[in-house]
Amino acid sequence: MVKYPLFITQHGKLERDKGSLFFVGELTKRALPLAQIAEIHCLARVSLTSGAIDLLSEKGIPVHFYTTRGDYKGSFINDASPRGRLHLSQAEHHLDPEKRLHLAREIVKGIQNNMAFTLSRWGINPVKLNSVKVDGESVDEIMGKEAELWNHYYRYFGEVIGLENFKRTRRPPEDEVNALISYANAITYGLAFSSAIKAGLDPSIGFLHAVNDRRHSLPLDLADIFKPLYVFSTIKTALDKGLFSKSDFSRKGKAVYLSREGKRKLLTALTDTLRRTVYYKPWKRSMSYRFMMDYEARKLKRHLLREKEYKAFRPWWK
Repeated sequence: MVKYPLFITQHGKLERDKGSLFFVGELTKRALPLAQIAEIHCLARVSLTSGAIDLLSEKGIPVHFYTTRGDYKGSFINDASPRGRLHLSQAEHHLDPEKRLHLAREIVKGIQNNMAFTLSRWGINPVKLNSVKVDGESVDEIMGKEAELWNHYYRYFGEVIGLENFKRTRRPPEDEVNALISYANAITYGLAFSSAIKAGLDPSIGFLHAVNDRRHSLPLDLADIFKPLYVFSTIKTALDKGLFSKSDFSRKGKAVYLSREGKRKLLTALTDTLRRTVYYKPWKRSMSYRFMMDYEARKLKRHLLREKEYKAFRPWWK
């Protein structure tokens, strides 16, 4: 059975009743189908009882927590399996300049591939974006190329959704589109965190993003590859459908945030995107958008274990 993320947007708690997991809110109690859940994202104040922790550990289901504004806070993950050899190799590839540079370059190529793919599907010929050559003698230079790609992508995206001179604003987002992007980006980071853990990777050691004490860097690497597919495709489709209204946002000074209903609409749209499937010929079966990120993490793992060289993700369908 294919499993997908569960997003919780109501305050409450997760508790165990016999062998089942329940979400208990102020006015509701409902069973959660564990066989269908890959991970749980708590986007409201949600607590876990000891019974829920035992059950989630047993099933290997990670739980990610966010602030009500969508900022990632932390995760509960049962990561008890021994992975010393893989983690040592991951650290080695981060510390070795040549090995890290190769992976950083491939990650940015993956970002560029997905950017070009989404834009072409929207009828845009991204000449400026495609003209960027992802190369350099250091990771800092590669990150400079990534920043250049995002600058082009934001301009193209603004054109596609009818906003001239669209500018990306963060912390805080200053308009409705930026509020949507920021919230979906945070969820994508949580998805990437899960993908890294499921592959047995150490989320604190990335290759494009530097190791720091504020955020895990490997999920940032993985998330950036898939933001064009997950975040911007979802937002473009939702805007085309006229999904959002003014009441789905709130303003506080210069900051614009999603209301509870706005979050629900965005998460429903994002879930639809993650459930989308594409036929993958080597496997003779379909692969979901969500699993593509899991597969990318596994490709990184194989590279680190010297089983197969990592090559950037490239959409294979039209």
